[in-house]
Amino acid sequence: MDKQTSWWPLKPRWAIALLVLALLAIIEAVTRLGWVPAVILAPPTKVAGVLWQIVASGKVFPHLWRTTWEVVLSVLLAIAVGVPIGFGLWRAPLLGRVLEPYLVGTYAMPLVLFYPFLLVMFGLGATPIIVIAAAMGLIPVILNSWAAFQQVPDIYFKVCASFRCTGPRKFWRVVFPASAPMIFAGFKLCLIYAFVGVIVMEFMVGSVGLGFQVAYDYDGFKINEMYAYVTIIVALAAVITAILARGEKRIRGEIGNG
Repeated sequence: MDKQTSWWPLKPRWAIALLVLALLAIIEAVTRLGWVPAVILAPPTKVAGVLWQIVASGKVFPHLWRTTWEVVLSVLLAIAVGVPIGFGLWRAPLLGRVLEPYLVGTYAMPLVLFYPFLLVMFGLGATPIIVIAAAMGLIPVILNSWAAFQQVPDIYFKVCASFRCTGPRKFWRVVFPASAPMIFAGFKLCLIYAFVGVIVMEFMVGSVGLGFQVAYDYDGFKINEMYAYVTIIVALAAVITAILARGEKRIRGEIGNG
């Protein structure tokens, strides 16, 4: 749409910021007026004060560091396993057709149910959290990678054959650039599921981490502290997503220039 004829004067980022501020103002009003009990919702101004205190005291950093590297390791593990599997299913169509119903079924299954088994296998700590989170992010990586490789036009392979472009060179110069948009979409889904998996597992079995701290404050009726850690979780998710998006742009730019 032409900017001169657009009726909306603000850029999307400013519009989003304005909506967030309006929502915070509404929450502040309804909590200050007592329309919502204090044990359910906390005023954003009080949450901001508590947030500043836990950041200034350094109390948040062990939990923030633990959750961050659990999410990063989970995503990297899911990508390292999922992309080769998707490539293998593309190269073996019969195997792909056999496994597709099971992969789709696993996609809809709550893998958190397997955490008692993983606790027996690995004990308490970060390992079962990372395994569950990586498993939750693995399926979208496999399915998106598989579908991405399937959608590479046949003409690309004919051109490769005419120029005698084979092996790894064909993959990095032709197959991967053509399938990159859908593969990176799978990475974004992987990040979402892995992040949720880490937070949920920290709720249930963690002894450190942002999810554990939210559950701890909730059980202790420390509502302001709980929402402060929820705010940190939202901010961490936004930062990791922005880093992934920037990395995607850089890699796809290098692919296009190469």
